[in-house]
Amino acid sequence: MANNIVTVNVSQQVASTPSKLQQTGALISQGATTLSVDGTQFLTQASDLATIIKTPIAITGLTWSAGTVTVTTASAHTIPAGDTVFGVIAGASPTNYDGTFACTYVSPTSFTYPLASNPGTETALGTFQLRACVELQAMVNTFFAQGANQGVYVLELGTGTAAQGVTTLTSYLTNPTINFYAYLLPFEWDIEPTAVTLAKQYTSTTAATYFYVTTTTSTYSNWTATKSVFAMLQSPSAPSTEFSAAAVFQVVLSTAPGAVNQVAPLSFRYIYGVTPYTTLTGTQQTTLAGVGVNWVNTGSQGGISNTLIQTGEFMDTNPWNYWYAVDWLVINGSLALSAAVINGSNNPTNPLYYNQSGINTLQKVLQSTVNNGISFGMILSPATVTAIPFTTYVAQNPSDYSIGRYAGLACTFVPARGFTSIVVYLTASNIPV
Repeated sequence: MANNIVTVNVSQQVASTPSKLQQTGALISQGATTLSVDGTQFLTQASDLATIIKTPIAITGLTWSAGTVTVTTASAHTIPAGDTVFGVIAGASPTNYDGTFACTYVSPTSFTYPLASNPGTETALGTFQLRACVELQAMVNTFFAQGANQGVYVLELGTGTAAQGVTTLTSYLTNPTINFYAYLLPFEWDIEPTAVTLAKQYTSTTAATYFYVTTTTSTYSNWTATKSVFAMLQSPSAPSTEFSAAAVFQVVLSTAPGAVNQVAPLSFRYIYGVTPYTTLTGTQQTTLAGVGVNWVNTGSQGGISNTLIQTGEFMDTNPWNYWYAVDWLVINGSLALSAAVINGSNNPTNPLYYNQSGINTLQKVLQSTVNNGISFGMILSPATVTAIPFTTYVAQNPSDYSIGRYAGLACTFVPARGFTSIVVYLTASNIPV
């Protein structure tokens, strides 16, 4: 057997898988689907919802007495015992039976709802559906009206009141089966105090969890100064098939930063299938913009008819881009540094040691990530990563070396943002130059 002149030893350097966290979001359902509690379903198109959404239930009995309508259904209505939740009656005759009402459990197949005036003897019974079903369908319709380039999850919390839904989501967040970057909340949660309490638990600079809320001109103050909340007004003239905040939700989840796909400002971004809020006065708009509330507007100031996002801010009044850039750098900087350490332990020809050379390597790795953030349109240049030299650091922190801890990397950066107002000073003169 011949002797080999050359022997080649191969070590492997493995690239980390890019994080998709910032493209991952969930539409909150409270009983609209056939999924189990805490169950999830990924949708890639609007028609996917048909496989999980509950269909309307036939009504077999409909009677009015003393300001209350009693309804009997052909199958279980799924309202929990002891609860009152919103439901939709449709297709009944007289039509005064129809509408959205607060429905109170009586038995598994019967419930009541208040109705002041007697509609008369029923001649057609119609159907019953939880309002959550109509709402989830509106979320999905509006989300996919923006395009089919981004999918979204449905997270089922089970039928119940807003407070019960918040309790279930709170529990889910402590031990999630899927980590979601953002949650689109039902309309009713806007006035649920425990929802506000939950959102305020995610206001730290590294929380990276956000709640998209539909609010009103009289209730937005519930969310004031809350970093984790993107609050959106829906036009009073919007149809029941529309969920305006879902349009913004799709836009932010479909953001995929890259050198040729830079992160544009959210303010004034086009959205589709939504109704402009045209009745806000100038004073209202100034007040709302000053506290970070968003609404659907048009580009009429620029001679553009498209509907668009007005304000583009979280309720702490920072632009959406601000926290998106912070989260992106935290997520991707951590990935890059962790990958460098792991690969450095699997490279016998050039291992990564805790010394000046190792610190230099980590500094370069983090600087590369920061540079990507600049080229992707999220961070203003310059943004420089600094590192405390090895000898200085271990002299100042002698116990850190013994446990392999280095806390000497730092970077001050400015997240990019867009213009929101332009001031021009013009002087008209009759003096020719």
